[in-house]
Amino acid sequence: MHIKNRRVLFGAMGAIAALGVINASYLAYIAFLGEAPTCLLKSGCDIVAASPYARVFGVPLALFGVFFYSTILGLSVWAFFEKRAAVVWYLLSLTALGFLLSLYFLYLQAFVIHAYCEYCLFSLLDSCVLFGMSIFIFRTKRDILKPLPSDINQE
Repeated sequence: MHIKNRRVLFGAMGAIAALGVINASYLAYIAFLGEAPTCLLKSGCDIVAASPYARVFGVPLALFGVFFYSTILGLSVWAFFEKRAAVVWYLLSLTALGFLLSLYFLYLQAFVIHAYCEYCLFSLLDSCVLFGMSIFIFRTKRDILKPLPSDINQE
């Protein structure tokens, strides 16, 4: 499959990562205030946020999410402007890690904590989409990284 505009794909990936940054930043901010996040649809966010799994070495787990999504956003911006195969590998590796960790956190919510946080579920959805996009990009990287005639004329 030939991708005519790789920038659309990496731009979309960056936008989705930005949503993850916003979501994780809210959770990190609330955690540093010592408050429980407000669930919009159903209760459970307070239970998950108060669990011992919400912090790693005393640091709110959401702060790691901010760094994760910021890194994906930065790599997406880099890939938007540069045709580098290494970026595709970085995106695939990091989003695979994020996806696997999100599945683990879902397991904790379902079978250990017995409560669900909608912000965490949004993060799971976000990481699933990013991982899926990374797989698609990786599988079509030859076409995505190939210069287009319009790119050649600009150089």
